[in-house]
Amino acid sequence: MQGRRREIRLSPQAESDLEDIWLYTFKTWSADQADLYHNAFVAAFDDLAAGRKSGRPVDIRDGYFKYPVGAHLVFYRILETGIVVVRILHQRMDVNRHL
Repeated sequence: MQGRRREIRLSPQAESDLEDIWLYTFKTWSADQADLYHNAFVAAFDDLAAGRKSGRPVDIRDGYFKYPVGAHLVFYRILETGIVVVRILHQRMDVNRHL
């Protein structure tokens, strides 16, 4: 269900996560693949902001949601001012440690 479009912001940690993901993908595969993966995150952020998609609640943190993008999970919070992406973690990472 679509609601009003929310502003979406990335925390400094989420920005760093996104940069690290791009660099890893570039070094492992190619710049084209890194750009494609980055664009998948941008599309997911847009879908979340527009209300076209929504994540699932995170059991270990009240008020946090997670949304899958490829092999990663986008962790975010919904505030009155919009959506804040807190972290972007690989699905194999220890969420308790990194959130």
